[in-house]
Amino acid sequence: MTSVLALYRNHDALMNMSSNQQPTLILRRLSVDEYVLPKIHTKKIKRVNSERKPFSVNPFPKLGTGHGVYVFENQYFRYEGEWVKGKKHGFGKLLLKDGTYYEGQFNQGEITGTGFKFFSETKCKYKGQFLKGEMHGRGIMEFPDSSEYEGNFVHNRKNGYGVMRTPLTQYDGGYQGNMRHGEGRMVYAPMRYDKTSNGDRYEGYWVADKRHGPGVLHCADGSIFDGNFDNDEFHGHGLYRHISGVIYDGMWLKGFPAKMASKLHIVVENTPMVIRQGTPFTITVQCLNDENDVVGDEGREIQITAGFKYYQPSKGSALFDMIEDVEDKPIDTPFGYQVVHYPLTNQEQENDGPSEEDEEQELSQSQTQLDLKEDEDENQNNKEEEIKEGEDGEKLAENEKQDDEKEDGVDNSGGGVEEPDEIPNNTTTETESVPLPPPVPNCRSEEGVCVWNEVYLAPAPPMYRPFVAMEEAENDKKSSSRGKPAINKDDRRSSIGNIDRRGSVNKGKTYTATKSNSILDKMRRQKEKALEEKYAKTGEYVLMVHDVTNPPFLGRTIEPAFLLLKLKRPEAKKRAKKEGKKWDTSQHIRRSMVATEGLED
Repeated sequence: MTSVLALYRNHDALMNMSSNQQPTLILRRLSVDEYVLPKIHTKKIKRVNSERKPFSVNPFPKLGTGHGVYVFENQYFRYEGEWVKGKKHGFGKLLLKDGTYYEGQFNQGEITGTGFKFFSETKCKYKGQFLKGEMHGRGIMEFPDSSEYEGNFVHNRKNGYGVMRTPLTQYDGGYQGNMRHGEGRMVYAPMRYDKTSNGDRYEGYWVADKRHGPGVLHCADGSIFDGNFDNDEFHGHGLYRHISGVIYDGMWLKGFPAKMASKLHIVVENTPMVIRQGTPFTITVQCLNDENDVVGDEGREIQITAGFKYYQPSKGSALFDMIEDVEDKPIDTPFGYQVVHYPLTNQEQENDGPSEEDEEQELSQSQTQLDLKEDEDENQNNKEEEIKEGEDGEKLAENEKQDDEKEDGVDNSGGGVEEPDEIPNNTTTETESVPLPPPVPNCRSEEGVCVWNEVYLAPAPPMYRPFVAMEEAENDKKSSSRGKPAINKDDRRSSIGNIDRRGSVNKGKTYTATKSNSILDKMRRQKEKALEEKYAKTGEYVLMVHDVTNPPFLGRTIEPAFLLLKLKRPEAKKRAKKEGKKWDTSQHIRRSMVATEGLED
């Protein structure tokens, strides 16, 4: 059976055909069933209109009041919740196409009240009060890095009092325009390997997210600054107590004191400074700035040491072989040479041996004995010359030979006693290990000044490198001088004999004077050796002053100071002259006149 639709479709084709070609159409009446199109069976699909109730169908409420779902024409917003007279009012959820959504209270079509908002772009979450779509009032903002702000908001910005917690800091105080402003307290996390936090704690005022105004900074190392800040730096008046012990109370400029110590200065009248063996001396050091003004900081730790000129040992010497094992490295000085440390102490040196007065008295007694011996030898020589005038030449030669042998410690006369090279001393010959005296302790500055009293140069330690090198150099010079041609003793004796034959008295005086001088030289050498065992060796030393404040104050160590020291022997004490009876001329004349009158009688 041809359907009605098929007939209509072939109507145009039939009209185009000619009359001869047109077939004869038989029209007949169709039944009612033939006019009904076949029924199309379709599956009913449920729509999801609610995120909170995915299986419920909530159409837009009639008259705009009630619970309903509405998708805006731009399809960017979708609202599901309560409506009142066609406006969002009550509790609802507003979903944006980018994933951001708000769920909470609405009032007359606006987001107003308490609610929750998720920001898809920043992944931040806010729970709190809203006003006309903005965060306004008390609320909590959670950030994706586990940071959290709990406090007051005004027009989507942190404003007023709030607490900001981050993995590295915690701040509680005032805010303005999303920045720390007003009085607040910041606590930094402990020191991290990447130095993003230092463990400090600040209590004070802030301006535009920076410390500005009066405040107190407690550093993690224990340092405390109480004063004024400007742009996160110390600026203005402030008191800083550094962990090293340094205290500075004064004006600050951009993070540093207005008067910052940059160098040390040793107060001395004359340069080089002359000191005496065994005599204490005083050292005063000042902390100066670039303008040579004394900086009144307190507690800076200053170290004072001494040094002696460093001598490079020659190759092949015993000192050169052991030089690598010595930890003490040479120190550069502004005097054109290097020095190594020399012991400096403030411990009073013990004087176990004889006093200087005893030594001088002993030396004077020895000198008196030598004078008496010279007079005796001179008288004896005069008698021998009177008895044997013809045998002067041979006798003189023989006496000179014996004298030379005596000076060398040999007596070939058979009855003489060998004369020692050195006069015996009470000091022990065996070397004992004497501990080094304690060094001078470091001094803390007071108003920028350090003072050390009763300072000594201690005796040199055993095998002190510079002294050993000096002795080696002196021995090399002596050995080189010995290589020169020596004067013949016979020629010297003959010349002396010819001279002495002209006057026998001069011969005895020359001999005794030479011998006495040699003994005096030996005594002087012995005395110097004894002094060197008790005191430092005479010569030139260098006094060094360094800033050893640890840790350095504000990360800066001031420049050291150097001073030349000339160590000399002790000054000879002048003995008081004994005042005898004064000569009375009038009394003498009177006595003479009385004696003359007695003779005349």
